[in-house]
Amino acid sequence: MISRRAAFIYILLRLYLIPIPLSSYALTSHPKNNIRCVSTQLNYSNNGIHNTRSGGYTTAKDITKARIIQLELNAHIDSLDSDGNNADKDFSNEEQPTSSDTSTTPFVGLPSYRRIIWFVATTFLIWVSEPLLSLVDSAAVGRYAGHTSTQSSSSPNLSSVVQLAALGPATTVCDSSIYLTLFIAMATTNKLAKAFAKDDLDEQITTISHVMGVSLVVGTILLLFINLQGGRLISSILGQAGATVSIGSKVIDLTPEVLRASLGYARIRSIASPLSVMGLTAQSALLCSQDTQTPALAVAVASITNIIGDYLFVAKFRWGVRGAALATSIASFLANSILIRKVYKMFITWKDAYRDRMKREKVLQSVLDTDISKEKERDPLATAFISFPDRQSLISLLLLAGPMFFVMLGKILGYSAMTVRAGSFGMVSLACHNVLMRIFFFFATVGDALSQSAQTFLPGLFYRKSLEEKEEDTNDTTAPQRTTSSSDSNDARTLVKRLLLISSTMGIVNCISGRWIALNAGSTFTSNAALVSLMSHVSPFMGLALLLHPLTMALEGSIIAASDSGYLVGTYVASILALLGWLKFICKDFLGVWHGILVFQALRISQFGVRVWRRTASNRKRTSTQQ
Repeated sequence: MISRRAAFIYILLRLYLIPIPLSSYALTSHPKNNIRCVSTQLNYSNNGIHNTRSGGYTTAKDITKARIIQLELNAHIDSLDSDGNNADKDFSNEEQPTSSDTSTTPFVGLPSYRRIIWFVATTFLIWVSEPLLSLVDSAAVGRYAGHTSTQSSSSPNLSSVVQLAALGPATTVCDSSIYLTLFIAMATTNKLAKAFAKDDLDEQITTISHVMGVSLVVGTILLLFINLQGGRLISSILGQAGATVSIGSKVIDLTPEVLRASLGYARIRSIASPLSVMGLTAQSALLCSQDTQTPALAVAVASITNIIGDYLFVAKFRWGVRGAALATSIASFLANSILIRKVYKMFITWKDAYRDRMKREKVLQSVLDTDISKEKERDPLATAFISFPDRQSLISLLLLAGPMFFVMLGKILGYSAMTVRAGSFGMVSLACHNVLMRIFFFFATVGDALSQSAQTFLPGLFYRKSLEEKEEDTNDTTAPQRTTSSSDSNDARTLVKRLLLISSTMGIVNCISGRWIALNAGSTFTSNAALVSLMSHVSPFMGLALLLHPLTMALEGSIIAASDSGYLVGTYVASILALLGWLKFICKDFLGVWHGILVFQALRISQFGVRVWRRTASNRKRTSTQQ
């Protein structure tokens, strides 16, 4: 019998062949090289070999067992090589992904300033699509809709103002209804970001399938709602004095004309609602996977198509707001088709990667003669691209999407209340408010891009931080990796600081640019002198609102990334109530409406800032106390 000392010396001599225990094995993508050993730094100890990957100690008995398993795996791989024809045959029928699609997990970690700025810049170009389409519609209708009108001989620009005023409630209904469905996209981003952090292909496949099915249903409901109840909704937005104009001593009520034009615009644009909601969800999935090229391409296609369509249908054919709606619908159809097609390809790539992973697990099971796979209620490979979630999956989705729905509803209620209050001061105020809101929402997409950045990068850091906190609770307090754990846990706050710095810079740029447009480019949207003068008068307060908006959205995205939806809903309830009270009891003129927007931004910043700072605090103090 070999003595214990001789066995120990033999193990030390063969140590270079025994890098890690079985728990640290990783799998490769090549079918013949099914198992590889991940190199792990080993430290010697009196109790055995310390594994810094697992934090424990590997005894001589465990090393011997691991070496035996490794030799069996190598033998099995050699047998696969000797029978290469059969092995190649098993995998030859699978479509191999391209080099750009081989990575199923995007970057997870603390992004640099360069990565954040690039992501925000490209995301801004993507999110600017819908406001840009509405802005182009407003410019085209304001400039060309009234040239052949015979609505009133005493005012050659009256029809232009009527058409422009009709765009106010129409675009509010269309843009707000699509914006309301953003809760599905937010839930998609949250679920996918966590699945990417865990490298869970099953969750990625299931999430895409379910959210696309839910988006199709919600888009169809939206189409029916606008066509059946759009007239009542637009009438409520117009109010009693929203379509009146004074010509000399006479007051003309143009409510029927404005309502008819506004309803026609909304119904034409609603045709693309199902595809628009699915495209918005697909866009969020692509951004979460850090694919910004495809959404940017979709935005470019939509913008070019909409400009050409407005030129043809509004400037040439003189179809007014209905021509603008048709151009926007065609542009939306093309852009969303590009997004959905790309997500479908990504969905198929995930399925291929999942299929390969299952095959490798079967090889590992055959070698170890054990079952290491988990029982699954459903087969991800049999999941269709568009499906409807079961009860458990629906509840999980509603827990994320439900609070986001009320948040989006609160925003829409607030901005719609502003439009209603602006309409109460006359048709010129309503038309001016429509143009200013189009400018505001155009620059507000910078804030949406910052919010998307927080929702994309923060969940992985929060997930990693939660794992580190669990390790601190379970491991020995004298473990050497505790120091690095406490420093890594501060990455979430570091990312928030970077986002706030970028937000402050972009807020200044938005403030200067937005105010300049309102002051000097009013004639681009209309030739009515009273409307241009009113835009110039309100422009300082619109600039201040744009200054605060990026900070607000960056903080809001951080709260969403932390799944702190309960607090988010509570703050929006308080903010909306304060805004409605301001509009009803304090606002006395059209300028007071934009004072209310400033109050709305300031309330949200104060509420979000304290919460985010506390949630992103490091656990360094708790760690030092434990030590």
